[in-house]
Amino acid sequence: MSSTKLVIRSDRKAFGKTTIYVQYTHKSAKKKFSTGYSIAPNCWNGTAGKATGTSKEIVEFNARLQIIKGRIDKIVQDAILVGEEPSFALVEERLKGLSNSSSKLPELLKQEKSSNQDFLELFAENINVTSASKSHGTIKHYKSTLNHLKAYASKRSIKLTLSYLDTNFYHDFVQFLTKELEMTNGTVNNQLKRVKVVMSYALDKGLTDNIAFRKFKLLKHTEADVIYLTQSELQILFEADLSSEPRMAKVRDLFVLGCTTGLRHSDFSIIRPENIENDQLVLRTIKTGDWLRLDLNQYSRTILQRYPNGLPKLSQQKFNEYVKELGQHCGIDKSILVVHYQGTKRIMERVPKYSLLSSHTGRRTFVTQSLERGMPIEVLQKFTTHKDLKTLMRYAKVADEQKKLQMEKAWG
Repeated sequence: MSSTKLVIRSDRKAFGKTTIYVQYTHKSAKKKFSTGYSIAPNCWNGTAGKATGTSKEIVEFNARLQIIKGRIDKIVQDAILVGEEPSFALVEERLKGLSNSSSKLPELLKQEKSSNQDFLELFAENINVTSASKSHGTIKHYKSTLNHLKAYASKRSIKLTLSYLDTNFYHDFVQFLTKELEMTNGTVNNQLKRVKVVMSYALDKGLTDNIAFRKFKLLKHTEADVIYLTQSELQILFEADLSSEPRMAKVRDLFVLGCTTGLRHSDFSIIRPENIENDQLVLRTIKTGDWLRLDLNQYSRTILQRYPNGLPKLSQQKFNEYVKELGQHCGIDKSILVVHYQGTKRIMERVPKYSLLSSHTGRRTFVTQSLERGMPIEVLQKFTTHKDLKTLMRYAKVADEQKKLQMEKAWG
């Protein structure tokens, strides 16, 4: 196994300054490559492998060190990909070829700074290398952001390089998303978050020292109303006679299952008969990888009994399309006020409730109704696998009738 880290000489701590090295470990052996930079030992965090401090100068200094370290990482990774042994000799030879020096690397910084690495190519690379650790839905969102970046670059007739992503890009990209693509601020923020993730990826790999992306501020927005089904609405769906609408009946069953288990679409889509053990659903969640033992109830038990050979399959896109149709068919049409921002413009509109239904509505319904029905929050947290209560409570919304009931109970 090969690895790199930034270190200083432990036997030089009595000196005023000591050289910073990239220590390359391969097959338990170690070799140090000088970065050409030095530092006072008391200003060095050996555990983190960086200079201590948060000033602009220190941040930039650490970024330069990461660029140098990242060059060696890339040499090693490229060698492994083509089946070469990433030996000390190979790394040193490749470094000489890049810097035209012995084993010192300061010139590599200048070389990287002047490069015009394509940010779109790096974005696509990030999608590929993280595809195994991210859910299908998350990867789909990243691909969507990549398409928006491509559209922006095409519209502006520019090449998006790592150095191009500065505050001027930020303001113009936000303008493009809000004015030309007419995105709400919440959606724009999602694009900005993914851009920042990939720029952090580039910084960690030592491909850039551009840290302007850290100043990309999220826009003011109002979170979408936490839509959920009331107990009466859930009962209407559960009892609806859809015998003449087999497609809609399958969507209803999947939706009710989500509402009464709290499972995400990605999780109830993989349920097989063998996942049912002792009146529990036992599965590893797709998004977090957590093992979940979910006790069945009268609703989920009935739904699962209808499909002894496994639940029907439906993509999330189709599910979200059909569940709105289901809500309209069953009269889930209460008028809902929706408020959102587009740039500085505040937009208010009333829409029928069925138009806001999605697979995530099921999870919100489960959280809200579980609390309404008296389930202790610490037990609910076990079922939803949320790591903290703050995140869990974002899914909860107290119904008006429940508020009235609690007020009367408390005050009479």
